[in-house]
Amino acid sequence: MPEILVLFASKSDEESYNKVISILKKSKVSYDFKLASAHKTPEDVDRIASEGNYKVVISGAGLAAALPGAVAAKTIRPVIGIPCPGSYEGLDALLSIMQMPPGIPVLGVGASKAGIAAYSAIKMLKGYKKIALVGDKNNDARKKAEEMLKKFEVSYSNSDEIIDNAINIDFTFFDEPLEEKKQLVIYCPLIEKKDDKAEAALNLLKHTEHGLWVGLNNGTNAAIAAIEILNLDNSLEQQLISYRKEIGGKVRRENK
Repeated sequence: MPEILVLFASKSDEESYNKVISILKKSKVSYDFKLASAHKTPEDVDRIASEGNYKVVISGAGLAAALPGAVAAKTIRPVIGIPCPGSYEGLDALLSIMQMPPGIPVLGVGASKAGIAAYSAIKMLKGYKKIALVGDKNNDARKKAEEMLKKFEVSYSNSDEIIDNAINIDFTFFDEPLEEKKQLVIYCPLIEKKDDKAEAALNLLKHTEHGLWVGLNNGTNAAIAAIEILNLDNSLEQQLISYRKEIGGKVRRENK
C-alpha cells in the first residue's frame, strides 16, 4: 500500500502536484496520485479519503481551497494542505486551508510551497515518539494545546528552541522573522486581540515561506495534528476516533 496520498482538485494545479510527485519519486517514497474536487465531485473525495491505508495525505487546491479540509474531515491521518496559485497571490486559498475549525486540523504550507509539503510528509514517515512545545508560554493557544495533549495522555516537553527528533509546536507571533528549520515544525501563529485585523493576513502570507501552519491562535489543531503524526503507528487510533465522535456529537446536540 502506498504511504502517501497526493490528492488535488484540478489539472490546473499540475505545477504544484508535479513538484510534489517529483520529490516523492526522487526520495523513493510510495504514493498514489488522484484528482477530485470537493465541490464538483464530492462523492469521489469521500470514496478516496475513506479507502486506502495511507499514512499521510498531501492535498492542494486554489481559490476556496476546500479540498484539504474536506479530506481532513474524513481521516485521522495528518493532512498537509497546499494553497495553489490563483487570486490574491494565494491568500484566499492559504486562509481556507489554515483556518480550520478546532479539532479538524490541516497543516498548511505557504502559497505554492509544494516542495515544503512533500519534504514535510517525508519527515513524518520517519516516525516520532515525542512532542516539544516551543516559544511563547503565556498564551491561550498554548494552554489549549497542553489541555489536548493531556486529554490524549500524550507526554510532551517544554523547550526554548526547536529540537531534533521531535514534533515541534512553535507558538509564535508571526510578525517576527522565522529562520527555516530542518526539523519538523508546526507553527501556531499568535496575535493579540487588538491586532486581529484583516491587514494582518498579509503578514501571514509573507511569513509562511517554510514550515507547517495551523490557524490563528489554534493550539487545539496544533496539538491534534501532532497527535495524528504520532499515530502513524496506529497507537492512538481509537482515541482519535473517539474524539471525532465526541466533537461531532456536540454539534448534533446543539442542533436539537
